[in-house]
Amino acid sequence: MRSSKAFRRVVTAIFVMGFLFGVFSARAFSWNAPDEANVNSRYTVESVEISGANAARLSKDLREELQSYVGQRFSPEAFGKLSERVRRELKARLVSHKLKKGSSPDNVRVVLDVMGHHVVLDTQQSRLAWYSGQGWTGELIAGLHNGRKQHLSLGLFSDADTFTERSAGVKAAYRFSTLRERIRPGFAFSTSHAQYDARTLQAAKPNDLYRSVDSFQPTVTLIPWQGDDREELAVEIGMRLQRFVLESPGPDRNVASHALVNSLRYRRVRGDVAGGLTTLRASYGLTNGTGALSSDYKFNRHEARADVEYRRAASRINADFVAGSLNGRAPLRDRFTGGTTTILRGWNKMELAPLGADKLTATSIEYGHSLKGKFEAAAFYDAGSVWMRGGTATLRNSVGGGFRTRDGFFMYVAFPLRDGRVEPIFMTGTTF
Repeated sequence: MRSSKAFRRVVTAIFVMGFLFGVFSARAFSWNAPDEANVNSRYTVESVEISGANAARLSKDLREELQSYVGQRFSPEAFGKLSERVRRELKARLVSHKLKKGSSPDNVRVVLDVMGHHVVLDTQQSRLAWYSGQGWTGELIAGLHNGRKQHLSLGLFSDADTFTERSAGVKAAYRFSTLRERIRPGFAFSTSHAQYDARTLQAAKPNDLYRSVDSFQPTVTLIPWQGDDREELAVEIGMRLQRFVLESPGPDRNVASHALVNSLRYRRVRGDVAGGLTTLRASYGLTNGTGALSSDYKFNRHEARADVEYRRAASRINADFVAGSLNGRAPLRDRFTGGTTTILRGWNKMELAPLGADKLTATSIEYGHSLKGKFEAAAFYDAGSVWMRGGTATLRNSVGGGFRTRDGFFMYVAFPLRDGRVEPIFMTGTTF
């Protein structure tokens, strides 16, 4: 009995002591600590700086918004949101804002400290497309990148859209950036097998067709000039080393196509969607197959491209142009094709040039209007020619339309404009 009473006394004492400790603890820790955010809000922003990254990599709109806070009271909430936007644009691991003393006691310098880069795995270059009469094209490419510093990609592909033949195999590429991303060395490798349409087999000459291709292309991209806002001039130089195994039997089935590759690219983006967003891209490429690299193919291939996109509110207009010229003897895959998902849509490339062509000119105009959600209705007109040197260029025209989305899906029907015939061509695809 005594032990039972003693036990109840101990439990009661512990309960009372716990209650008193809780009361006094609550009072002790409930004092109103000064809010650092509120204290800092009385300071005026003297300047906004970026630390740990090149501020020129930010979009013009974001840079202007950062500078708009100069002369205003410091807002922790606003700079928290701005730090997140900077992190997303620079693909950084973390961006935090810090306050430093200004030129007077009431002023502060806001420093956005950029730390590290995300290592991201993506498939943004992958695609799937179908073109009636020519079949499926698929590329599954996995990319591993550390911000803009390094990028490694591995992929599988079966491509019936780019070259005269269907090319199926594997590819890999690596590049990295140095000197504030002004120098970007890298390389690309691929090995593939070729399959041919019956019309190509019928038109081919001896040693035109090859069974497999191995390609290795080391390059260096130089950025001699960058503008204030999403504007860049790039020069790429390098070489492409290729080995072909010909279909024709014989001791000389292995042939080389070694070439110097050079390109000049320009990109500029101006404005925004609300007031009018203009995107301009232009490029010129020269591929020179030369005996100096012990190449069995000797040729010069020129290709120029330009496209302009204008967006405003719900409307979009695209104008694209491409022209190419090939001199000398080159492999089939260096010849030009039309009648694909991007050039002379609605035509069949086997009808236009089953062995490819030496000459190409093509243009396309497309108008799109946004519907509900991310869908867009679109209509286009394509015109151009592909022909062999010494031959006659025949102008081809096509019209079409369909639907697309902002994330890369499209579904079009195209009509090649012929005399007295209407033969619709269906195409669909997506990038992911």
